[in-house]
Amino acid sequence: MTGKLNSRLLLALAPGLLLGSLAIVIADHVEPASTRFILQFVAIGSVAAMSWRVGAAALGGTITRAHGLPNRLKLVANDHRRATFDRETGLHTEWYFRLRVDEEIARAKRYRQPFSVIMVASGQRQALDAVRVTMKQWLREADYAGDLGEVLALCLPNTDRIAAATVVQRLTSLVEGLHVSLAEYPADGSDLATLLGEEDVRQHGLRSSVA
Repeated sequence: MTGKLNSRLLLALAPGLLLGSLAIVIADHVEPASTRFILQFVAIGSVAAMSWRVGAAALGGTITRAHGLPNRLKLVANDHRRATFDRETGLHTEWYFRLRVDEEIARAKRYRQPFSVIMVASGQRQALDAVRVTMKQWLREADYAGDLGEVLALCLPNTDRIAAATVVQRLTSLVEGLHVSLAEYPADGSDLATLLGEEDVRQHGLRSSVA
């Protein structure tokens, strides 16, 4: 692509370069002074025109590359001022958690690896608040959690249902009154809405709990 751009620039600049060079050569051998001045002016004008075309072509290439950025990168750039996590709990905000899970789906699909998502809900506000404050302490370095409002969500990369069940047991044993559900990619769903059980949440308020 760069080679084609350079070739087009050379072809476009050739006439101006030739005209400017001829004007400079002729100006040194003609009289009177007024004629030399005109020829020198032509040479300067040719150089200026070439410089403008080089700058315009470079700018055009930059604009083209900018418009070619992936839409997802644009969205992230637009969201760079939004908070990505809650300072008190350390949990990801909803928009950023969803972005991370989307990325996890792409990674897991590429490498054919599973991962698990755990959803935590409760009819008791105090119970959910207790988990909200302490959840980050229970996670491994690779895990991350998000606060989705009435539901808390955990993502456990490269973890199947059997391994994730130990986290579920820990949650339900430490805090009473929790409704915990578990979904594994890709066995239980291949998209974010299915893994999060959002259709069930809309219909019934929460997903079927895991014992």
